[in-house]
Amino acid sequence: MKMVVSFLLASLLLSGCVKNEIIDRIKILQSLGIDIQGDTIKSSGSFASYEKNERSQLLTAEAQSFNGAVNSLNAKSDELVVIGQLRTFVISEKYARKSIQELASNLLRGPLVSNRAYVIITKQEISSILSENVKMPPFYLSDLIKQNIENANTPLSNAHLLLDHYYGEGQDVYLPVLDKDESGVLHMDGVGIFKEDKLHLFLSDKEALFLKILKDTKTMTGSCEIMTKQKETINLKILHGKHNIMLEQKDTAVISLKLIIELKDLPKTKSSMDKSDLLELKQQIEHHFASEISALLKKFQMNAVDPIGFGEIYRSKDRNWNEREFKTKTYPNIKFEVKPEIIISQSGVGIGAEQR
Repeated sequence: MKMVVSFLLASLLLSGCVKNEIIDRIKILQSLGIDIQGDTIKSSGSFASYEKNERSQLLTAEAQSFNGAVNSLNAKSDELVVIGQLRTFVISEKYARKSIQELASNLLRGPLVSNRAYVIITKQEISSILSENVKMPPFYLSDLIKQNIENANTPLSNAHLLLDHYYGEGQDVYLPVLDKDESGVLHMDGVGIFKEDKLHLFLSDKEALFLKILKDTKTMTGSCEIMTKQKETINLKILHGKHNIMLEQKDTAVISLKLIIELKDLPKTKSSMDKSDLLELKQQIEHHFASEISALLKKFQMNAVDPIGFGEIYRSKDRNWNEREFKTKTYPNIKFEVKPEIIISQSGVGIGAEQR
């Protein structure tokens, strides 16, 4: 009996030490935006409202530092603002071009933010983006990003990968780009590539797809249009695939790709029942991917950025690897051989397929 009483007393004492946070008495941030105006950091946070009819609400604040801007949200709130369920960080182009050093430092030291939280860039005003987001159901923005990673052309990116690329050696940071069209609809649109801690280069949506198939392993999906030699359009979807990068010589990197695709639209002059037509389409698609990916890799070289991580690959092969020497001497002179293998699994119109 004494043991039971002692156990109950201990339980009461321990529970009394825990700070209670009742769900309808706190504001749980779902998305946090960071912008910059002069020397001022502007923060915008969207959170679900559990007491009012509105689905989500928006808070804004200003300060002279990253932490100050986030903490200032509490000064404008009638309830405690918490970030434990934060799904999405949105940073403006202005902020990204100045430096993400403070963002990376706070993500590294902030145990309350999940490593799986998405970090993205926008060319629009942060308040404009999150104002559209609060009109939608809770977690709409994170669901939008997740859907595009799993099914469209957005490469996988989150807080964990940002920190790995930023603090690691041999690779540059890249982040997905969010945009808003004239109707106010939010959509993913390409990728931003960083040089050290600053945004340096934007990639188009199609270039983002090529980056994705060179980097991702579990989500090698996406779609694009290709123009044939006969000036006809092929619309294709990548279902899945795999990649491999090998160093044949010190100055040559061989990129092998195996992509399983579905043809959504066939040119009028081609038949899905004709094996020779399918073979010709396969060869044209392989040539297109080899040419476009090679051009993208040369673009990275010309801009002295390495989002693919060739530096990391070279570092794993050379115990005397030096980052500065690699960037200034080795990387600009690497020759790329892109070898794609395309397998057409379906025609997309219910008939015909290349059997392998």
